[in-house]
Amino acid sequence: MRLQTNDVHQQLHRHAPFVALFDGFIGRDDYCALMVRFYGFYAALDRAIAQALSYPTQGFACIERAGFLAQDLTDLGLGSAAIANCPACEDVNAIVTPASLGGVLYVIEGANLGATQIDRAAQKLLSPDHTRGRSFWAWSRLHNCSRWGGVTAYLADLDAASHPHKPPIHGANDVFQALANWLAPLDQSAVAMEVL
Repeated sequence: MRLQTNDVHQQLHRHAPFVALFDGFIGRDDYCALMVRFYGFYAALDRAIAQALSYPTQGFACIERAGFLAQDLTDLGLGSAAIANCPACEDVNAIVTPASLGGVLYVIEGANLGATQIDRAAQKLLSPDHTRGRSFWAWSRLHNCSRWGGVTAYLADLDAASHPHKPPIHGANDVFQALANWLAPLDQSAVAMEVL
């Protein structure tokens, strides 16, 4: 699955907010805008995954991410009304199905593996002494190995049950692309700022 999703996965690494975060050129406002987009993505994705879970997953339980992101937005100064009014990425509703769920989980649990680098960059912007404003990254970093082990076992269960491979691969590519599309407005904002 890694080879079949690599192109769209690598596209995410080139988004302007990530480049700015890793290079140390992002400000708190732009970081907050990035976290708003992540919140909107995961709030919708959490709901879609909960609806798609149709059978037991051998002890693997999905964890909702939106709560961590809501806490980060609160820590960054957004009020509860502003958080409630954040736009949500409803496109994921068409992507997440029981058939595609393995690929979707591959993406979101695999994303935890990259959280170490993102969390270090966020610490430089915010503070290494606490997780305020970066609890989403810190949680992902702390649980990346156990979560990844769980999802690989889940995918192995799908293989053992002769689950078709194409729907999970399409699900993985589609959720990568949905996140890339969802983050695209931040790239356009960065280009506009460069022109000014």
